[in-house]
Amino acid sequence: MTTPPDPVPPARPSEPPSAPPPAVTVELDITALAAGGDGIGRDASGRVTFVPRAAPGDRLRARIVHATSSFARAELAELVTPGPARVEPPCPHFLRSCGGCQWQHVARAEQLAAKQALVANALRKLEGVRLHPIGDPGPALGWRRRARFHIERGRAGLYELGSQRVLPIDHCPQLEPALDAAYAFVAAATPPDGELALLLAHDGRVAVATERAWRGAARLLIGRAGIVGVLAGDEAHGDVVLELEPGLWGGPWDFAQASRAGNAALIAKARAALGRGPGRLLELYAGAGNFTRGFAADGWDVVATDAVAPAKPPAGFQAGPVHEVLTRMARAKEPWDAIVLDPPRTGAAEAIEGILRAAPRTIVYVSCDVATLARDAARLTGYRATDAWPLDVMPETAHVEVVMRLARVRT
Repeated sequence: MTTPPDPVPPARPSEPPSAPPPAVTVELDITALAAGGDGIGRDASGRVTFVPRAAPGDRLRARIVHATSSFARAELAELVTPGPARVEPPCPHFLRSCGGCQWQHVARAEQLAAKQALVANALRKLEGVRLHPIGDPGPALGWRRRARFHIERGRAGLYELGSQRVLPIDHCPQLEPALDAAYAFVAAATPPDGELALLLAHDGRVAVATERAWRGAARLLIGRAGIVGVLAGDEAHGDVVLELEPGLWGGPWDFAQASRAGNAALIAKARAALGRGPGRLLELYAGAGNFTRGFAADGWDVVATDAVAPAKPPAGFQAGPVHEVLTRMARAKEPWDAIVLDPPRTGAAEAIEGILRAAPRTIVYVSCDVATLARDAARLTGYRATDAWPLDVMPETAHVEVVMRLARVRT
């Protein structure tokens, strides 16, 4: 006997989709700037709210986009009363929500004061450290000698604020003029999608790199707008490793401090923090030898190390992961008078044990993230942070560099 099929229920009349809940808008007074660049205010309940493109002293209405019981993130809906720190941004792309800069709308003096306060707050638990006034070594615009851009559908630009949508830009006022001219030329040549990197050497020559191959066009860039080398995918044309500064070599993908004046100030501060030799110095996270040159000139016997050897390493360079290098040095019973380290933003957690085992008299720590600097300094037991020098080497952004000197505590 065949079982009859289940009856088909009658179709329900279509229902209109439910409307999204109305956006919550709050009115805020912005009192400070956060480490990531957002303005900080408190809503009527006292909850901290972060708002991009806000300036200290602003009174504004903000639209909540994410909320928890302890904080909220919002977007600026209406500027009710601009604060005294707010200025007209110099770049039209910033007004179109380019995410490359965070603080073009904030007066320069307020930027410096905010960075000084952020460093002071991060280091507040390090007893006895003397925080020096922030250094301001370079121009507010036109300071970048190295930059990266994104290419989408043949158009070069930077991500829009808070997204991964590429905002096409033809010029960038943060670039040194010679690099900006090269960027404009490359951007107009419809580069392949992916990442684009440019590097300006001290002699005015430019090297360019694209993430993907650029069939037929890459070699045609050479000789135009100061470009002497193009690395397109794995294919190199011309000179792609340039002398960024006398004795410091690198390519477009290699890390280097973006500001020429900022880097000179950073090197000078690190040399002053260390003092003159003679003595044996171990330099960790040395990169291409940015600091090594100055330390050697000051009479130190330097051994520079990093995970990967640079294109033209300094004499005696040792490559390898930092914990392996420190273990190797300990087995060889290598004595060190000082250790200098310039780790990535994540800090030097993997090096702390080896540094303590080496027991140098002096440690100089150069950091681009003051929160990880404070964390690592607290873990260097037996050492006292004596001085910290903040430097604003990347104006119009929330980034700040800090040079810290730590001395071994006598027992």
